[in-house]
Parts: sequence; C-alpha cells; structure tokens
Amino acid sequence: MIYVCQFATVAATAASAQSAESAMLWGLLLIGAAIIVLALELLLPSGGLLALVAGFLLVGSLVAFFQHSPGAGWLALTLMIVLGPICCWYGFKIWSKSPLADKMILTDEGPTTPHEQSLEGAVGVAETPLRPIGTVRVNDQRRDALSELGVIEAGTHIVVVEDHDNQLKVRAAQPHEKEQS
Repeated sequence: MIYVCQFATVAATAASAQSAESAMLWGLLLIGAAIIVLALELLLPSGGLLALVAGFLLVGSLVAFFQHSPGAGWLALTLMIVLGPICCWYGFKIWSKSPLADKMILTDEGPTTPHEQSLEGAVGVAETPLRPIGTVRVNDQRRDALSELGVIEAGTHIVVVEDHDNQLKVRAAQPHEKEQS
C-alpha cells in the first residue's frame, strides 16, 4: 500500500514536471488503475485494503488533473462525485448476476414450507441415554436430542416434540405411538 501511495505521489510530481498533456495522461492512467484495483477488490479477499489503494489512486489522479488545469481538476472531481456512485451501483448490479457472485453470496436453500423437513411427530429410538441430552435415531438419521422431561434410557422409543433450528426435543413414546415406527 505504501508503494502505491508513493507511486501516486511520484506520478503527480512527474505530471507537474512534465507538460500539461502529460498531467492529463497521468490523471487518466491513475483513474484506470483505480478501476482495475476496485475490480480486484471483488475477486481477492483483501479486507478493504485494495479499496483503500484505489482511493489513493483516485486522489493521485485528482492531483494530476488539478496540475493540468484548475478547470480539469474541478471537472474530474465533479465527475467522480456524480458518476462514481452510479458506476459502482451499476457494476455491482451486473456483478451480482455473475456466476462468481452466486458462489460468494449465501442463499436460503431451506425448505419451502416449514414442515417439509421437520421431524416433529416422528417416532424413533434413543441410541444413548438422554440425561437430558443424548443421541436418537429418527428416520434413519442419527441426531442429538434433548429430553423434554426426565431421563430416557437407551433403546426406548421416542417421539420428536419439537424440531427447531436443527435441535430436537423428544419425549418417551406412548404404547400406541410405538407402532408407528
């Protein structure tokens, strides 16, 4: 990051030493570099460091434009303030539809209805004693469970009372419920 700041400073200083056209060229090159660095920010996990570097590049480009002429500097500043957010919004809109964004952004792939994968009411067997926490087997799935009331010994048929956030609350099954398993 220090090298980029030094590069922007050297570029602005070189622009002042050169002709006015050179300052304009440096300003445009620094804006292009800032756009490339911002695009890299979407691809590389830098924790915002690349965005900071892009900010320094934009400041360096403004310095170069002001060294070309005050009118060019104010025009560049105005365009950055007005067009910068619009371009960022449009860029994110396009990027969010890309395959890369689909891999990076979490989506809700849960059940479409609340009871589609719910185990409430399902009958199973306690594989370990539930005192009050243990392991049960329900629908050929081995799951951790919490006993609703008291201790449930291993091998006892159980009924799932509550299935909330992947945590099962169970109770011992009544004789007529054991037949469902």
